[in-house]
Amino acid sequence: MAGKDFAVRATPAAVAAIERLRGTARRSYVAFEAELRRQGCRVAGYRLLGAEDGGYSEFCCKRLVDDWRAITSFEPGVAIVVAVGRHDSRAFYTELSKTLEIGAVGRRREEKPPCCGKSGWPSVGSVAAGERTGRRGSRSV
Repeated sequence: MAGKDFAVRATPAAVAAIERLRGTARRSYVAFEAELRRQGCRVAGYRLLGAEDGGYSEFCCKRLVDDWRAITSFEPGVAIVVAVGRHDSRAFYTELSKTLEIGAVGRRREEKPPCCGKSGWPSVGSVAAGERTGRRGSRSV
């Protein structure tokens, strides 16, 4: 997907969280969104574990600053910001695991694969595009 900017969309929950960001967290998110538009999954961090089989989900996690994280997913030409929040314990991922198909517990940092595959496109989870949790109601940011 290199050579073409990505559209960036966000779920309503992510939009609300983004609007509440202040200071360095806000500046970090703005810089991340600009890079996301230009580079897509190459700047989206690492893949999150799936909920059931121990494989990886379609969702990626990017450390913004300090304990702030952005969770993204991708469709052709579109980066979707699914959630933004504080990784202040396992509570952030536990809450996300209730609405997204991700595991509540992760792996050590050195064991996490990058969001992008070798082809420059993220591997996509097994859920069909129209049925992906967190996709409905996203809007451009």
